[in-house]
Amino acid sequence: MAKTGKFYHEVQSLTDVPVTNAFVVAQRSDINLYDTSIGSSPKAIGSTFAGRLEGMVIRLKSIAGGAAKLTVKITHSATGSQIVIPDTEADIALEVGTLTEGGVAYSFDFAHLHTDDDLHIFYKTDAGTCTVDALEFYWSE
Repeated sequence: MAKTGKFYHEVQSLTDVPVTNAFVVAQRSDINLYDTSIGSSPKAIGSTFAGRLEGMVIRLKSIAGGAAKLTVKITHSATGSQIVIPDTEADIALEVGTLTEGGVAYSFDFAHLHTDDDLHIFYKTDAGTCTVDALEFYWSE
């Protein structure tokens, strides 16, 4: 029986990433889209990817120095080239009762086909610093 409807997948990165007010090669999260945290992966990690990039939620901690916005850039290359999603900015929403923890959310609707499932997410603030505490990336097929 053929598939009908959309099947959603989540990829998580729990590695802390320090962020400043400029894109820096070391300030990134590296993910494999087939390394899904919910449900089984439809293909092996490193396989040709075909799907829709849907969005992501980023948890932040250690927000300081007036950081109010987070800009992301998503690329195929770990050096920041081969751009998939260009610079996209969001306001940092602070958690209730704190000035140093918060998050951002981004929504995409982007059909994506590539020879592998590697993506690299780069970060920068508008001012000050923060640390990416967790990344949840969503895609569908």
